[in-house]
Amino acid sequence: MKSQIEAVDLPLFKLSDNQDLILFLIKKELQGTKFTQELDRLGFDASLYSSDLGAVILSLVGFKRRTDELWDWFMPMMDRYAEKVDLHEPDTARELALNVYLELRGRSRWG
Repeated sequence: MKSQIEAVDLPLFKLSDNQDLILFLIKKELQGTKFTQELDRLGFDASLYSSDLGAVILSLVGFKRRTDELWDWFMPMMDRYAEKVDLHEPDTARELALNVYLELRGRSRWG
C-alpha cells in the first residue's frame, strides 16, 4: 500500500512505507480520539464513534503481545496526545503522530 502522508517537513529524512502507514494510522487515531473527547465534553455518548486503531498500530510497530499493562500505558498516552490536537490545524495531529510513533518505538524496545 502506497500512502501519500507528510509526517513532518523533513527533507533529508525518508520514511519507509510501513512507517508512513503507521504515522497515518496514529494521526487518524489522534484525530478520532480528539473528536470523541469533544463530543464527551458536549455531553454526548461518544463511545460508538471511536475508531479503535490501537491494536493495528501496536502490531505494526512491533508489539507481539498486547498485555493489559501495555494497554494501560497506551490508552492514556494516546488520550494525552489527543488533548493537544487542534482539529482546525491538521499539522498538529501530524507532528503529534511522529511524537507518538517515537514513544511507541522506544517502548517496543523495552517490551
